[in-house]
Amino acid sequence: MEIVTITEARRRLDGALSSYEAKIEYVPPNQALGRITARDITAACDYPPYRKSPFDGYAIHSHGGNAYEVVATIGAGIVYDGPVAAGQAVRLMTGCAVPDDCDTVVPQEYVERQGNHIRVTESIPPGSNIIPKGEECRSGAVIIPAGTKLTAGVLSVAVGLGNKRLPVYAKTKVLFLTSGRELVLPGEVRHHGQIYNSNAYLFQPLLEQYGAEVTFYHVSDGPDQLADEMAAVRRLARDKDLIVSTGGVSVGLYDTMPQIYQSLSAVQLYDRITMRPGSASYGGVIETDGRRTLILGLSGNPSASFNAFHLLAVPILRRLNGERNSEFPVVTCHLGDAIHKKNPVDRFVQGRLTYEQGQPIFTPNTTLTSSALLGLAHTNALAYIKKGTPPLPKGAPIEVILLKAVP
Repeated sequence: MEIVTITEARRRLDGALSSYEAKIEYVPPNQALGRITARDITAACDYPPYRKSPFDGYAIHSHGGNAYEVVATIGAGIVYDGPVAAGQAVRLMTGCAVPDDCDTVVPQEYVERQGNHIRVTESIPPGSNIIPKGEECRSGAVIIPAGTKLTAGVLSVAVGLGNKRLPVYAKTKVLFLTSGRELVLPGEVRHHGQIYNSNAYLFQPLLEQYGAEVTFYHVSDGPDQLADEMAAVRRLARDKDLIVSTGGVSVGLYDTMPQIYQSLSAVQLYDRITMRPGSASYGGVIETDGRRTLILGLSGNPSASFNAFHLLAVPILRRLNGERNSEFPVVTCHLGDAIHKKNPVDRFVQGRLTYEQGQPIFTPNTTLTSSALLGLAHTNALAYIKKGTPPLPKGAPIEVILLKAVP
């Protein structure tokens, strides 16, 4: 058994990723939300692409004095191509293209109209109230640099500047495995001694949240099914970038995941980590036909696997997806409640970070065992307690890894 620290586990996994080259694909905007741009995105046109009016009013030739004849009325998306002479005006709405012969827009509030004639009641300097073509950017300008996450706001900019397909890193293909005969899915009959497979509904959504394309399969750990399940995992793993499993990596008689990984010709990187909760863990890598697949075998206990997932899997997913920063922010807080645990190894305590009178407070979950489940519903942070630290009283300063934004 090779036991490593969390730092060493991450170093070995990073080393296995050193030669990884993320694939690039071009997708339409409706498939790009949350993806990372693989190349700079440039403006396909000037913005705005024409001179336009910032409000409802009248486009005029400024040398026409105060009285004008209205020769046309246009709405947004309509262009008036006719001539506009001195003494003539075009009624237009917000966002309309200003006719070429006009150099000024008069707000409708500054006009008195009778029939097809208007009189300008305020002094308007020539050249006023026209948004020039290319005011915000010119065609060819870089508007979204490579490495940017495509949020709704960023997508609106890309589309507004004429981009039809966007260069993004391909989604990471993940095989997600749960393990254990004691697990049943919702809708199945749960017999005495069995529990519902909460991990399936914890980690598949988390993997998808971090940009993965997920294939799910459950391994029973039954000895009579092991050969068939090895074959199934081998087939499903063929085109994957990452395998994440929960359960079956401890030292029990029916913990078969290491055997399954061995059948895939995996090279083991470690098989235990000196941290709590989450020490039961397996790291490996498969190399087949020039393709490299990382393996993260996590504990089957919900809290333990939750910690290992965020500390190990999330940085890998972010890196595979092309994100520049793979780390969670760290915040120095004060404890809202005491933590009475002794710490013979590094400990990561689940809880909730909040702000009280502008100061960050970390409140640990009530139950801190590796199998705890209920606290996951509101956990947004992990407190890091270094090996050898004595129990901590309420109010003690502590470093906290922030997993989710604080509302």
